[in-house]
Amino acid sequence: MYLLKNNRTGEEAVYKTELEISEKNGILNFRFIAENSQYYCPEKGYNGIHARGDACEILIGSDPERKVYYEIEISPKNEVLLAKMEYCGITEAGKARLNIGFVKDCFLQSKVELTETGYIVEVSFNKKDILTGDGEVYFNAYRLETDGGTMEKHLFALNPTLCNRFHTPSCYLYLKDYLK
Repeated sequence: MYLLKNNRTGEEAVYKTELEISEKNGILNFRFIAENSQYYCPEKGYNGIHARGDACEILIGSDPERKVYYEIEISPKNEVLLAKMEYCGITEAGKARLNIGFVKDCFLQSKVELTETGYIVEVSFNKKDILTGDGEVYFNAYRLETDGGTMEKHLFALNPTLCNRFHTPSCYLYLKDYLK
């Protein structure tokens, strides 16, 4: 089990988020245990405008250059955003430039359980479905928490990017190092 940290500073996160990662017969499973959530989702049809509500997120791929990968995002209402991303660098304002290809035929399974202290997200998919090249599988795991939409977003990460964005390929980790 791993703990997500404050993405901006690398310090302990203000709200606890545990992550379990496993693989069995080529199926990857990610389980987030997110505490202290208001379950905020601003609109019907989750994430009409990217990253507006609470969510657990995985960026994962196998492109050796770390430019092409999948974004998997699950809201506390079990609404899914699945997109194939192409990382095109950073803008002058410090934001990631991305070509986003939303995936219509969802290849993953997810479920969410609301708890007294937050929510649990489980997402699973066949490893072969996220291959974006012939390199090692890399990833990072994140959580967005908006405190009910009233405050600046809390950003949590398994491997913090030390900035206000998750799309930072240099911070992706090799999946094989996290599988037990």
